[in-house]
Amino acid sequence: MKVVIEESDALYRHGMEQLLKKIFASQGNETVEIEKLTPTNLLSADIIVKRYDAGIKYICQPLIRKRKAYSLIIGVYEGNRDDINSGLPLCISNIVFINRRESVVKAKDIIMQGWEECHSRPRSYNHLMCVSCKHRTLTSQQVLVAAHFYRGYSPQKTAEILNINYKTVGAHKRMIMTKFDLETDYDLLNFINILLKNNYASERFKNILNSRLEHL
Repeated sequence: MKVVIEESDALYRHGMEQLLKKIFASQGNETVEIEKLTPTNLLSADIIVKRYDAGIKYICQPLIRKRKAYSLIIGVYEGNRDDINSGLPLCISNIVFINRRESVVKAKDIIMQGWEECHSRPRSYNHLMCVSCKHRTLTSQQVLVAAHFYRGYSPQKTAEILNINYKTVGAHKRMIMTKFDLETDYDLLNFINILLKNNYASERFKNILNSRLEHL
């Protein structure tokens, strides 16, 4: 069995590794091979353990679509998000989420149930499914506002540069926060950082955002 993990906290990663080895060794799997998640090994993994910071669950992640049909995604998140399973893109509709503060017993139950379900109902995918997918994107105007926010511009300065009312800037920012379930400015900055770092955004998003970041 091949497991890939995306986790910067060494202690949490070690705990997750030991838990997965314990679960699947007891089910007759002789070896559990664990690696750091990369774009390459994700495609052949049986289990994918991935961080889902605020907002990330709503966006399109093309590599996830190409994973094995029977693979299980374990999404690790922080905070109190009662609606964590709502509004998911089709490519991760069978994901299981584990709160970082979850007890070992409950985490084990969630993983085992998810593993059984993904094998009894393997994921099917074709490109036409993307047309009806629920993943969320930013409008061109929202990208511009996000870019200026990322660079530290105030709403007033952003409004001056974009030649719009500063209240409109605030409205766009609120719409971004609502659309991606972001509660704080830190959440928004972290969300943008992840988009830029991991190429999760659409080409249109990247072209507009990167252009603004380079030339402001």
